[in-house]
Amino acid sequence: MKTLRGSILEESVPSAARHTTPRGLSPKRLLEFIMPELNLHCLRLASNSPKVRDTLLKLDEQGLNFQRKVGVMYCRAGQSSEEDMYNNESSGPAFEEFLDLLGERVRLKGWEKYRAQLDNKTDSTGTHSLYTRYQDYEIMFHVSTMLPYTANNTQQLLRKRHIGNDIVTIVFQEPGALPFTPKSIRSHFQHVFIIVQVHEPCTDNTYYRVAVTRSKDIPLFGPLFPKGARFPRSPAFRDFLLAKAVNAENAAENQH
Repeated sequence: MKTLRGSILEESVPSAARHTTPRGLSPKRLLEFIMPELNLHCLRLASNSPKVRDTLLKLDEQGLNFQRKVGVMYCRAGQSSEEDMYNNESSGPAFEEFLDLLGERVRLKGWEKYRAQLDNKTDSTGTHSLYTRYQDYEIMFHVSTMLPYTANNTQQLLRKRHIGNDIVTIVFQEPGALPFTPKSIRSHFQHVFIIVQVHEPCTDNTYYRVAVTRSKDIPLFGPLFPKGARFPRSPAFRDFLLAKAVNAENAAENQH
């Protein structure tokens, strides 16, 4: 929540209300004049204990966090399971095209902006990652195919360690991918999946369809969209997707 501070001109309060008590206008009456649309019945007067004051001060000192990490899993044709997706060693052209839309590839070694627990010294989490800015937010993506691939290790723990701890995961489906179900994911931290299905990739007619699945305890979040909507490959689709990812994490954080 953003804290709004402001002042109100004395002249804007009717004079009869101004001089009701020696101490001036009660907070309740003042709120009635500042925000007539506010339902005052839902407010309770805080207790006078020092605890309340200390809690409010702590709340006031908390910096807002504008850094977000988002997992991106790649699902090829014929795939649907978590294991299949983690074991895609490299990305195909349709996925590359999608990543180009989503953000910019950045070199991790020496990276000084938000790194989302990725290694910026020794390349142990891959040489590059995908990063972008959206409004006030810095977003670092944990892209399955950009994290290190380990031969003969079906668990792909180096990849799972990052994506499995992201609250929000984008699942990118190539044409021919099998239906996705969150039941195939064994992580307890991935609460929201944004499934992006590409149609006619790498053509002038590329478009995407989107579906969202979320844990039961996470409330609905925007931007909302009609079922079956087609999103052409465009900056507007990128903004929609990033807004959806940011709002998903905000909704999850407010619940926990």
